[in-house]
Amino acid sequence: MHLIKSNFMVCLVCPKSCILNITGNLENISVKNNECNNGLDFVKKELMDPERILTSTMRVNSGIIPLVSVRSDKPVKKAELMVLVKQLDSIVVPAPIFSGQILVSALGENKVNIIATRIIEKQENNYI
Repeated sequence: MHLIKSNFMVCLVCPKSCILNITGNLENISVKNNECNNGLDFVKKELMDPERILTSTMRVNSGIIPLVSVRSDKPVKKAELMVLVKQLDSIVVPAPIFSGQILVSALGENKVNIIATRIIEKQENNYI
């Protein structure tokens, strides 16, 4: 049985950002200072199986800038984040790129899509 000493965690579910006081163990968690019922669910998920939206950059071929910012379309297990970032590092995407464009489909265990978060225009070769 894993005991949780009195810990504090900021709840990220809603804009209130309650500072939660967490006590108990993983089987019997007690949460105080939550202004809504989402706090307990947030703490359980965060302690047992934390997830994050992946944010990173990808290399661009023939773009006016060399990198495009990207994000996943759904949360990824925190333990898998670095594996996915390394996979993205080996991929080069061609310009032009549009904001919201899916650059990689079904990546990783959760089969997330990787989406561009900005526009990258294609570099025009202006030879005289």
